[in-house]
Amino acid sequence: MEQPKGFKIVFLMCLGIFLCMIDTTIMNIALPAIQTDVNTSLEKMSWILNVYTMSIAVLAIPLGRVADIFGKAKLYIIGLIVFGVGSALCAFANTGDFLIFSRFIQSIGAAVLFPTSMVIGVSAVPMEKRHVALGILGVTQGLSAAIGPVLGGVITQNLGWRWVFFVNLPICVIAVVLCFIMLKIKNEQRVVAKIDWTGLVLSSFAIFFFTLVLVKGNTWGWLSHFAWICYIISVTSFILFILVEKKVTSPMVNLQLFKDRTFVGASIVVILSNLFLIGVTVLLPTFLTKIQHRTEMEAAFLVTPISAMIFLVSPFATLVMKKLGKVQVILVGFIVMSIAYYCLQLIGADSTSKEIIIPCMILGVGFGLVVGPITILTASTFEGELLTASQSVVSMLRQIGIVLAVAIFVSGLTHNLSLNKENVYHYAEKKVHALHVDPAEQEQLLIVTKEKIQNKGLESNIEKKQGTHHIGISQQQKESMIKEKVNNALNEVPVEYREIKRVEITNQVTQAVEEKIENINREINTVSDDISHYAEKEMAKSFTDLYKVSVPIILLCSLVAFMFRNRKFEVSRRKRQNV
Repeated sequence: MEQPKGFKIVFLMCLGIFLCMIDTTIMNIALPAIQTDVNTSLEKMSWILNVYTMSIAVLAIPLGRVADIFGKAKLYIIGLIVFGVGSALCAFANTGDFLIFSRFIQSIGAAVLFPTSMVIGVSAVPMEKRHVALGILGVTQGLSAAIGPVLGGVITQNLGWRWVFFVNLPICVIAVVLCFIMLKIKNEQRVVAKIDWTGLVLSSFAIFFFTLVLVKGNTWGWLSHFAWICYIISVTSFILFILVEKKVTSPMVNLQLFKDRTFVGASIVVILSNLFLIGVTVLLPTFLTKIQHRTEMEAAFLVTPISAMIFLVSPFATLVMKKLGKVQVILVGFIVMSIAYYCLQLIGADSTSKEIIIPCMILGVGFGLVVGPITILTASTFEGELLTASQSVVSMLRQIGIVLAVAIFVSGLTHNLSLNKENVYHYAEKKVHALHVDPAEQEQLLIVTKEKIQNKGLESNIEKKQGTHHIGISQQQKESMIKEKVNNALNEVPVEYREIKRVEITNQVTQAVEEKIENINREINTVSDDISHYAEKEMAKSFTDLYKVSVPIILLCSLVAFMFRNRKFEVSRRKRQNV
C-alpha cells in the first residue's frame, strides 16, 4: 500500500513542477498582446520575462534550505499559495511595473515549488524505485517548459493573455487540497539547524549579479563599467561564499555535494542542455514570424515536436541508460542535438514546414536522451539535506542555463542583424545606383530601403509604389513631364497650327511618357524585389549562422559525458550481462 501512495505523491509533485516550469515559457507568445494592453516599453517587457528566471535562480538555494529547516510539506503548500497569488496579480495587472512586481511574487512561489517538489517526490518512494519517480518528474520538467509557447499561443488567441495566468489558479487550489489530504504536514521530519544568513546573502549576491549581467550585458556592453561591477561583485561573493560554507556548522549548501563526480557532471549537463534547448525555443519562433511571416500560432505549433519528442524519449532514455551506461546515452544525446542544429542552419526564408519540423523532432530526441538520465543522476543516491541541496542547486543551474541561452543567442542575433543590415544597405546602394533614373529617384529609393531595414529590421520586404512609400514616378511627376514635353514639341510648331496640333501632340507625348515610366517602374520593381530577396536571405542568415557556429560547440560539450565514466560500474554491469 505504501508504494502506490508514494507514486500518488510523485504525481502530486508533478503539479508543482508543471506550474513553475511552464511559466518560464508560456507567456513568450503573449508578449505582443501584453505590451499593447498594458502600454509599456520593450525594456519593461524584457524584465517581465527575466525577473522570473532570475528570481528562481537567486532564491532556489536559500528557500530549499528553509524548507529543510521548517518542513518541506509546509513550505510546498506555502509555495503553491504564493504562486497562485502571484498568478492572480499578474492576471489583473494594468501596468508594466505592476506586472514585473507580480511576476516576482510568482517567482518566489516557483523557487519554493521546484526543489521541494523534487525532494518530496523522490523521498516518497523506496530507493529501488527512485529512478522511476525521477523519470516521471524529469519528463514533467521538460514537457511543461517545452509546451509553454504552444499553450500560451492557444490561450492568448482564444481567451486573451490574462488567462495565461488565470489557468494557474485552479491547479494551485487542487494541489493545495490534495497536499492536505496526502502529505504528512504535522510532525514531519525537519533539520534542526540555524539559517546560514551569511551564506544566504553571499549566494544571493553571486547569483543575482551574474544573472543580471547576462540579462543586461547586451544593452550595457559586455565590457562596460556596469558589467565589470557585476563581474567583480559576483566573483567576490562566490569566493567568499565558498570560504564561509567550509567553516559554518550549518551551511547553506553542503559542499560535500560537489565531491560526487556524478553530481558535478550532471550539474554541468543541466546548464548545457538547457542552453541549447532554449537557443532554439527562443529564437526559432521569432525566425518563423519575422522571416517566414507566419502567425504566432503557426510558429508555436511548428516547435511543438520538440516537446512531443522530449515526452516520448525521456522515459525511454532512462531505460536505455541501464543497458548501455550513462556515458553512451548522454554522449549520443548531445550528438543528436548537434545534428538538429546542423539541420537548422540549412533552413531559410522559403523553408517548408517539414524542413522546420524535422530538426525540431531531432532536437527533442537529443534533449530527451540527455534530460532523462540527468534527472536521475542529479539526485544520485543522496538523502536528507544533501538531496534537498542537490535539487536546489539543480533548480538554480537550470535557470542560469536559460538566462545564459537568452544572453548568448540574443546577443549573437543582435550582432548578426547589425552586420547583415549593413550588407543589405551596401547591396541596395549598388543596385539602385545602376538604375536608369535620375539621382533624385535613386536617393528616394535608397531612403525608403534604409528606413525599412533600420526600423523593421527583420521585416525585409521593401514596399512598392502602391504602398505607403512611393517608389518610382508619381502621378504629379508624370503630368509635369507630359506638360514639359508637350510645350517643347509645340514650340517647334508654327503658332497658327499649335492649337490644331495640341491634342495630337499631347496624345503622342502621353503615350511615350507612359511607356518610359512603365519601363522605369518595371526596372525599379525588379531591383526592389531583388533587394527584398537579398534582405530576406541576409536576415535569415542572422539566425542560422548562430546554429552553424553552435554545431562544433555542442560536439565539444558532449565530451562532458565522459565525466560519468565509472570503470567499476561498467565492469560490474558487463559481468551481470554475461551472467
